[in-house]
Amino acid sequence: MLSSLVLCLSVLAVGGWVGTRIADGVLRGTSGAAALYMMNFVEPYVQSMDGGGSPSAEDARGLDAIDELLKSRRHVASVKIWRPDGTIVYSTQKGLIGKRFPTTDIAPSLRGEIRAGMADLNDDDSEFERSLSMPLYEIFLPLYKNETEKIIAVAEIYEDASALLRDQASAVRGAWLVVGSVGLGTLLALFVVVHRGSTTIKGQRSAIRQRFREKMLLHRKNDILTSETEEALRTAARIDDLVHTRIGAELHDGPAQLMSFVLLRLEDLEQELNDRPPSARALLKELRSALQDALKELRVIAADLLLPEVGDSGNLPEVLRKIIQTYEGRAACIVDFEVAGVPEKLPREVMRCVIKVTQEALNNASKHSGSTRQTVILRWDDGMLRLSVRDDGCGLSSATPTGPHAGLGMPGMASRVRALGGTFSVLSSPEQGTEILCELSVNGFQTELPPTRLQRRSIESD
Repeated sequence: MLSSLVLCLSVLAVGGWVGTRIADGVLRGTSGAAALYMMNFVEPYVQSMDGGGSPSAEDARGLDAIDELLKSRRHVASVKIWRPDGTIVYSTQKGLIGKRFPTTDIAPSLRGEIRAGMADLNDDDSEFERSLSMPLYEIFLPLYKNETEKIIAVAEIYEDASALLRDQASAVRGAWLVVGSVGLGTLLALFVVVHRGSTTIKGQRSAIRQRFREKMLLHRKNDILTSETEEALRTAARIDDLVHTRIGAELHDGPAQLMSFVLLRLEDLEQELNDRPPSARALLKELRSALQDALKELRVIAADLLLPEVGDSGNLPEVLRKIIQTYEGRAACIVDFEVAGVPEKLPREVMRCVIKVTQEALNNASKHSGSTRQTVILRWDDGMLRLSVRDDGCGLSSATPTGPHAGLGMPGMASRVRALGGTFSVLSSPEQGTEILCELSVNGFQTELPPTRLQRRSIESD
């Protein structure tokens, strides 16, 4: 819209300028031809004016003859001959001869210029021309002394401008027709370009909107899938805890109890073999020792599989403090425990994850790092639970857990933490110890969950 307005204004400006230039050109062409024509006629009859006088009687008659000839052709309205001092020495209207007027109009011609234009009939010497009631154009031309550059007079000629105006109008119409045609063609071309561009932009905008809708749909699907994946991981973690609890309980209630019964029966058998050879009693003692070691290992495995009792209070620091105290008594290590800002209520999944990672990290440090002092730090920071377990052992280069009782190990701990949407990292260097870091967000969890664990039996009393 704006470009069309600018183009139309530009066409009008160019058309007006071209029309003015053409009209001026027509006037100049017509007046120039007329000036040369009149100069050839009039100049021979003003030679007697050299020196500032008036035309001789003979020259005056010649000028009258020229005037009569021009009137017969009906295109010259009047003729005036001016001296350089502003005195009219010849005029078609004899009453003006001898009168003196200002030299303003003839001054350019006294400098050698041929001046033409539409006549200004407001001067005192133009009374006759005003009475003609027709459009006139006037020509001022210098008259020279023969074969010199000396200006001896100025001729003022009034001609009928009707034909000139018609020629000007025709030329201006032609110019406007050309300029208008070019402008219209340009406007149409601009419209086509803008229309095609607008169509392209609309198509691209529609495609972008469609892609945006598809992208938003994919984002929603991804959000749903992410939510479902996180929920599936949490469910898997709960199921894993249930399986571990069940296996630990079954090991305690099944094989462990049977092995305890066998040990009791071995004591009875030992009494029956008192009168047997020493070799038989030694073999029985060896069997009893092996069975006691197997029962001890079985109870350790069951204890590792079973999670400590979280309780309804959900007090994670208290649970960790009990775990650390039990670990210190078993491993003969010192553990520094720090707690900062941990809330009383936490989701069960988060608590179980922290408990299991702490257990596994402490056991790994005891079994594989050779450390004698560990540090457990539990902090709460704006919805994030941060756990750090450090030791002063030999580092991971020689402390990588191996063997059948290595427990979860690093991959297992990392998997448990990431299943709840947390982050897990290990910092270690040779002879500088190891630090296990995990962060868990409690947002999106319920702090009160229905019981999902099996009722376990305590094995510490055995």
